[in-house]
Order: sequence, then structure tokens, then C-alpha cells
Amino acid sequence: MKDKVELRIAFMPKHRDVTFWVPLDLSVSQAASLISSLLAKEEPALWEPTGEEDLILCDSLDSSDGNLLNPNESVRALCLQGVLANGTRLALV
Repeated sequence: MKDKVELRIAFMPKHRDVTFWVPLDLSVSQAASLISSLLAKEEPALWEPTGEEDLILCDSLDSSDGNLLNPNESVRALCLQGVLANGTRLALV
């Protein structure tokens, strides 16, 4: 999909990943909020948004694994930097 990136979110209550197509022009904070809202609609008994969600890298092959993404950075900028790409696995916390 043009102008979107496919992100895999580790959804621990179900021990599975959930895939979301996220617009590149959102900030990381906006993306976390969008993903949280969508998870709440899909799994209301297992997820409730707090409004303070963050995204953390889960599958990088280097020392950035476990790093919190800058909430003010755009998704597009992180894609251009190579931090995010289609299929990147993140955790919503």
C-alpha cells in the first residue's frame, strides 16, 4: 500500500502478532493511539486504551531492540532511517 507501512504488533494477551497498515504521515504517538484504538475495538475484553501508549522495537537485529520509539518522530522519517519497514515487529505499551 502506498504511503503506509505494515507493522506487526506483539499482542501478548493472545500470544500472537496483529498486523496494521499505518499511514506514513502520522507521528509515532498518533500511530500508537490509532493502533491502541483498533486493538480495543478488536479485543475489548483484552485491551483498553489509556491514551499514553508507546511503541517499542521488538525484532531488530541490533542493539536497538527494546528501544522506545520517539513519540514525536514521524513514521515516514523512521522508515527513511531504516528503523521501520514492512513487517517490523513492535510492542504497544
